[in-house]
Amino acid sequence: MIRAMNPITYKIIHLIGIAALALGVGGMMAGGENRKTFVALQGIAVLVMLVSGFAMLAKLKLGFPPFAMVKTALWVVIAMLPVIFRKLRPSLGVAITVSLTLIGIMAWLGVVKPALW
Repeated sequence: MIRAMNPITYKIIHLIGIAALALGVGGMMAGGENRKTFVALQGIAVLVMLVSGFAMLAKLKLGFPPFAMVKTALWVVIAMLPVIFRKLRPSLGVAITVSLTLIGIMAWLGVVKPALW
């Protein structure tokens, strides 16, 4: 019999995904010969975040509340950042600000869960 994981385990996996996302986006923006490695890291990170996030929602029996819908929409934007940044070529400061703002909003939604008050 397979035992389900503890919600804290999902949260830790989710946080590791967020850290990997930050590393991936930062390394991608720095460019250089390892850019493709950082783009791959960013892609793996968003997948880890998606799977662990939905697993956490299922484990906590929250369904698909509005905060999760907004986080999913922002997840799509974050997943597309390599393409967006490559096309628009923003300055490094703008790219960092956009990335941190999106990650910050998602973190706030995940911690506060405003629709569940």
